[in-house]
Order: sequence, then structure tokens, then C-alpha cells
Amino acid sequence: MAEDKRPGWAHWPFRVAMTVAALMLFDQAVFAGQMLSGSFGALHTHRENATYAGIGVIVAALCALLLRWPGRGPLWPALACAGLFGLIAQQIVLGFARTVTLHIPLGVAIILLGGALTLWAWRYRPAPPREGIERASAKAGAEAW
Repeated sequence: MAEDKRPGWAHWPFRVAMTVAALMLFDQAVFAGQMLSGSFGALHTHRENATYAGIGVIVAALCALLLRWPGRGPLWPALACAGLFGLIAQQIVLGFARTVTLHIPLGVAIILLGGALTLWAWRYRPAPPREGIERASAKAGAEAW
């Protein structure tokens, strides 16, 4: 039977990085709510955390590349993180322009997308090697006769 050459650790960096990034994205809503409640110092925290959340998503994208190479996993999580970072960059532009009408719904979408990526990261299980599946099914077929 063929040996699986995937590193068993390859999905863990993405799980951890995406979880941290999602927490920072969720914190954005908390800091915005504090600011709207009258704690205007939270605006500075909201602005600073946006930068760190963006960096967190970039780190998650790099970790998603490890998921692909050497982990032999899908490439789409790295592309999704890159797209999420693009949305965060747009969100920062809208925030500084004080375009709250677009800033708030886009923020909700970013938080949901970050949460969905995190959920996928924790549910992802690498598929068994294809060669092993083909051999196992051939063996099962031979045993049936």
C-alpha cells in the first residue's frame, strides 16, 4: 500500500492563524459598538485592530499556502484569504472616508466570511491518498469474488 506523504501538521498553522484573524475581525464590531456607545477612545482601538486583523488575514493566507504545499490540500483557502484581505483594504478606505452606509454592511460580511473560513479550517480533513483508495477498492472487489 502506498504511503501518504502529506505532512500531518500542514493544516494546523492555517487553523490557528485563521482563528486568531477571525477573533480580531469579530473584535472590530465590539470596538465599533463601544464607540457608538460613547467611548470615543474605542475609535483608536478600532482603527489599530483593523490593521492587525488585516495582517492576521495575510498570515492566514501564507499558512493556507502551507496547506496546499506541502500539505496537498486545496488552493482556494489561500485565494479566499487574499480576497478577504482585499475586502479589508476596501473597508479601511471606507472607514477613513466615513462612508458608514457601506462600511457597516461590509464589516458584517467580512466577519461572516472570516467565520466561515475558520469553520472550514476546523472541519477540513485531508483526503486519503488516491492510490491507496484505488488499491483498497480493488482488494475489496477481489475479496467479494
